[in-house]
Amino acid sequence: MSQPAAPKGSWKDLRSLIRGEEPHLLMAFGLTVLAAISELIPYGILWLSVQTHDPAEALVPLAGLLFLALLVKYALLTGGGYFSHLVAFRVLYQTRIRLAHALSRLPLLTLNRYSSAELRNTLLNDVERMENFIAHHSVDIVSALLSPLVAALFLFWLDWQLALAALITIPLAIIAQKVATRGMQARIAAYQQASAELDSATIEYVRGVPVMKAFQQSAQAFHLLHQRLNAYQTLVASFTRRAVPGWSVFVVLLNANLFILLPLGLWRVQQGNLTLVQLILAIVLGSGLLKPLLRVTFLSSMLGEMFSGVGRITALLHNQVPSGAAQPGSGLLEMKDVSFNFGERSVINKVSLTFAPGNFYALIGPSGAGKSTIAWLLSGLLPASHGSLTLGGVPIADLSDETRARHIAVVSQDVFLLQGTLADNLRLGAEDATDEALWQALRLAQAEAWVRTLPQGLESPVGERGVTLSGGERQRIAIARALLVNPTILILDEATAFADAVTERRFYQTLRSERPDTTVLTIAHRLYAVQQAELILLENGQVTAQARHEELLAHNATYQALWHSQFTLAQWHIREQETSHVAG
Repeated sequence: MSQPAAPKGSWKDLRSLIRGEEPHLLMAFGLTVLAAISELIPYGILWLSVQTHDPAEALVPLAGLLFLALLVKYALLTGGGYFSHLVAFRVLYQTRIRLAHALSRLPLLTLNRYSSAELRNTLLNDVERMENFIAHHSVDIVSALLSPLVAALFLFWLDWQLALAALITIPLAIIAQKVATRGMQARIAAYQQASAELDSATIEYVRGVPVMKAFQQSAQAFHLLHQRLNAYQTLVASFTRRAVPGWSVFVVLLNANLFILLPLGLWRVQQGNLTLVQLILAIVLGSGLLKPLLRVTFLSSMLGEMFSGVGRITALLHNQVPSGAAQPGSGLLEMKDVSFNFGERSVINKVSLTFAPGNFYALIGPSGAGKSTIAWLLSGLLPASHGSLTLGGVPIADLSDETRARHIAVVSQDVFLLQGTLADNLRLGAEDATDEALWQALRLAQAEAWVRTLPQGLESPVGERGVTLSGGERQRIAIARALLVNPTILILDEATAFADAVTERRFYQTLRSERPDTTVLTIAHRLYAVQQAELILLENGQVTAQARHEELLAHNATYQALWHSQFTLAQWHIREQETSHVAG
């Protein structure tokens, strides 16, 4: 699910991000202004050199002045660059800290609207563009705008007619640029969208490389990345075809003033209104007068990208966080006429269920029936398209993440563990949990025995994403982590898939015995392990039956087929194991 389009950022938004750093930034601008003015010192020295009666005598003093002018400009540029970089790095640090806090507070339903590539782009690329603009381009813009202005003022003092001739191509260049950049904002937005989609597809491709290698598939087999690459290439090619000719016309016109300056200046010299020295000085200044504006034009396109990023940053920072005042009145979990659509496809269709406190429920049914979707809707990880989801009479969407996590714990088949120790991962939701509480949770999750065999026990290191553990071990750690929170409702989305049937059944029996007040909702394909649960049969996104095992087995054809196929398969496995043991 993609994030909503963020409004384009403004100067006001940028100022809010650099708040507190204005004095240092003004210092950078002030030093840059002085550096731009100091660029005229060499021209002034040149003017003095031609006015002296004996240039040979003035050569050494003038050379000293020129060297001193260069030192002054160096010092001013260094000071301006130092303060702009200081501000940039501080803003980068503070913005990423603020974004990290904002993401930690952001409701899961809101966070789910962003893809990993979009969040990565905002946290890394958008912040870096802003940092790069503050560090380099902000002072560049000041210098690029001020240098031509100072040079033009000098030219007007020298000869106003040549000054006008040097500036006459600016209107033509601006008109050419306006014509060439019509519709540019829409093209930039399309480019950024295509870039974000390509980033997302690339991340998915990288994650899928092991699977492709396992099945000996080439990169061409990954159709989504191939489509996004083609779309990106087509867009960039179209963008280039439209932008390059207009840019070329603009550059040529900005440098075309020499064709007016030179004949006009020679005519002025011939008329006796201008000396040859003045003409040379005017041509040197005038021919380079407009070149800094090329930097401004180049930076203007970068400004568009930068402000789009500022818009995304401020949208994340200003997302509304629930106050957390809403508290469920009881542990009654209800869904009424809930539907969920993925695009045009209906996944869940008008499902109504009630989960009484302390009961044991199991969602069953064929693959693709919508079991995991219901689990995610009930846990608050997906927004319903229609209908209501409440806990104790309070809409789940109105609960803060803290309140929701305290009452509803979710364990999925895809477990995420952080790099650290087992104890660190177990205490993610219960920072103050004692070692005794950790061992109790591990015992309930059927993980105590193997953890005690580890040389470092609870302090055993866990690699990134839990790579040092097997799939079953990771799931048991995740279950124990959820149990430590002591939630009102525990939702297990195929969280025991890696356990064998005997271990799975023993886990549910122990859980029901020691946590009788916890409402348990599980998704399990092995019906043998959940015979004691109230079974909810799903087919094609709808509830077709809800009853105990005995009743469904007696009256429901779908359940009968599921049960007999699993029972036969289980007996076959048992006979195969017995045969292999006897043969051994």
